[in-house]
Amino acid sequence: MASWDKDSAGKLPNQKLLSKVGSFAIYVNDNELQNNAGRPRTGDLVFDSIKLVGERDPYVPEEKPSEPSNAKLITIDDFESYADEAAMKEAWGNREHTDVLSLTTEDDGNKYLQYSNPHGGWLDVATFIQNDTARNNWTGLGKLTFRLKHDGSNNAMDLQIGTADGKYFHVDQKLASEDGADWKTVEIDLVNNPSLTQSWPEDENKGKTMTADDLALFKEVVIAGNTWNKDSPAVNFAVDDLKVVPSGDASDSKPETKPEEPSEPEETPDYSADMAAGDPATCPIDFTQQDTEDPSDPSDPDQPTDTDKPAGADKPADANKPAAGDNAQSGDNAQQSNAKADENKSVVNTGSSIAVVAAIAVAPVLAGAATLVWVRQRRQQ
Repeated sequence: MASWDKDSAGKLPNQKLLSKVGSFAIYVNDNELQNNAGRPRTGDLVFDSIKLVGERDPYVPEEKPSEPSNAKLITIDDFESYADEAAMKEAWGNREHTDVLSLTTEDDGNKYLQYSNPHGGWLDVATFIQNDTARNNWTGLGKLTFRLKHDGSNNAMDLQIGTADGKYFHVDQKLASEDGADWKTVEIDLVNNPSLTQSWPEDENKGKTMTADDLALFKEVVIAGNTWNKDSPAVNFAVDDLKVVPSGDASDSKPETKPEEPSEPEETPDYSADMAAGDPATCPIDFTQQDTEDPSDPSDPDQPTDTDKPAGADKPADANKPAAGDNAQSGDNAQQSNAKADENKSVVNTGSSIAVVAAIAVAPVLAGAATLVWVRQRRQQ
């Protein structure tokens, strides 16, 4: 890589890089001028027939490994088991910089690792997992996840993963000011992730991504602070729930609680045309008369009973439509006559009911009057 490409320092061209070339350029430099050793040389340079020659196989990206159905998440560290800060520092003491670490406990009892380096620069800590069979084999797992919160310094948290055969893969996590001060969940794809590349050893594989074979055995997880913002060199961040999970799993075991956003009310469809046509085949309105929950409730004197329903109320509106071929006007007149008859019938039924009630109420009065007349007639005799 060119010396001015600091982000790609140490990388070598490979099939992946050559698979998509964006531009080609020629640069001419004069070493004597660069070294302040005299005037620049002058003259003409002529280029012709610039070609790419030779044969190579086309670049084929490595496929992500299929995850077995029994692949289960691995907890690297949730920081809950440490009795005190000294125990945590011993577990993460594979480097000489544990003075930047502290074990912090939240109000709800949750424990997490706090990294604080007021002077900036690269200071790393690490935990050793090679002899822990429950944590060092990541076969079939797809993501490294953890919870992170920080002070928005625009510096970086660096993470390195070391394999048993001595390779280290490195990824940067910017402590961006726009992240805010709350916990956030970070997910890092392990295989074929261009942000997670080999940083050591500096051999022909430096800059290459992790493969499925690299997941078989890990020995170390390294966390470091790195100063990117020269105006604010201090590096501060907190880490919790460091895990390796299958690609499709939810990684945050302690999700942030957020208020539920009110859902938008569903718009009621416009059924006016169907209702006007009174067609139950296309209109979702049920034309059948529905019984109320308690039609016999005596507390509601206006509540009709089944016997008070007008005839035909249980039939859909189509039952009153004129038959095919009939005159529409005649059909309308017939409907009006039927409706009038139903209304009259209802009135008659109501009048009959009132007459019966009145007769029952008057009967005792008439009986009492007749008895009184009979008694007076006997006394006169």
